[in-house]
Amino acid sequence: MFGEEILSHISGESPVIELCEDERCPFLDCHGLCRIISAHGEDAVSMICREHPRFYHCVGGRIEGGIGAVCEEACRIILSSDGYKNFIELDREIETPDEVEFDSSYHRNYIFLALEEGNYAKAMKKIMDKYSIPDPIDMAEEWNEILSHLEYLDENRIGKLTVGRKNNNKDLDKYFTRFLAYLVFRHVSIAESYDNLCARIGFCILLARVLENLTSEGELTFNEVCEFSRIISEEIEYSEDNTASLIFEFESKI
Repeated sequence: MFGEEILSHISGESPVIELCEDERCPFLDCHGLCRIISAHGEDAVSMICREHPRFYHCVGGRIEGGIGAVCEEACRIILSSDGYKNFIELDREIETPDEVEFDSSYHRNYIFLALEEGNYAKAMKKIMDKYSIPDPIDMAEEWNEILSHLEYLDENRIGKLTVGRKNNNKDLDKYFTRFLAYLVFRHVSIAESYDNLCARIGFCILLARVLENLTSEGELTFNEVCEFSRIISEEIEYSEDNTASLIFEFESKI
């Protein structure tokens, strides 16, 4: 029975589904589709399964949503699209949150406009100059020490997510731009104050520099760039502790 198979993969005091040795969900079929949804519909799975990789946050009195780069397909969509300034209204009846004290919209739009000018290196400098953010590459040794002490899902990645080298392959600039725009949308949007905003921008720039460093050697395919981006997302931005730790580091430096 399918129910017995499901129960056989659930364990722990706070019940969770155990992943297979290859880190895949045991209920994915050979095409990567959920067998539970295929058999019983979306209502049969948990909220996490229904929503992943979507995320939501409050910006300027409204709810915004996006997709996270930790998902392979979402990452491909993010890195293949320039539409990061485009918003689609999904529900006119949704209850809007109370007005927030700090609205990051202006600053987010400033960054998006800088990125849309088409020169990634100049946009990075423009953003760092405006918000007084020291380039992580200029402090590579210090940042690499900090990065090495984060919590990693895969210990083999310790020491590999580092900064130090800019990638001068102009063919990859569009991917760096889109990855940075995604990070800004996800992390800068929820800034609670101007100082917190600057620290969050620094966090986004740091992760973009990590991606540059990871892709700085050899000719890479689009899928390989996507996988490097996904790994950064999985190990750093999808860890609340790692994200908070790095943002705190920037708050102490800015």
